[in-house]
Amino acid sequence: MLRINIMRGLINRLRDAGWKNINVRRHTSLDNQVLKRGEKTIVCIEQIQLDGSLDFRPQVEGLFKHLIELTRRSGSHDIFLPGGGEIPIPGFFEEYCRNNGINIHLISRENIYEYNKIEL
Repeated sequence: MLRINIMRGLINRLRDAGWKNINVRRHTSLDNQVLKRGEKTIVCIEQIQLDGSLDFRPQVEGLFKHLIELTRRSGSHDIFLPGGGEIPIPGFFEEYCRNNGINIHLISRENIYEYNKIEL
C-alpha cells in the first residue's frame, strides 16, 4: 500500500482561505508550514521523514522538541499533524500542549472531510 499525502490538500485549502506562510527554520525530519491569518497562527506538518536505518526514538524526540519551539516562536495554539501513521505522539509533547492550550489535530483519511467543512 502507498501512503496518500492528505495534508497537502488541507494546506492548499487554508491558503485559499487567506492563510499566509510565515518563514521559519525547518527541522530536517519535518516538512512543516506555519500559517497566519489575522492574529491567529497555526502549525501544519505535511509529512514526517525519519531515517529508517537509525533508531527512531531520538529522531522522534528531536522533531517534537522542534515542534514545541515552533509553537513558542509562532504563538500558535493549533497544530495539525498527519494521523494514521506508526509514530506515537510522545507524552512530553502532549503534556506541553495541554499545559499551554495548544490543540493537536490529527488529520487522516477518515476525518479530512470534516476538516474541509470547518472554518479555520
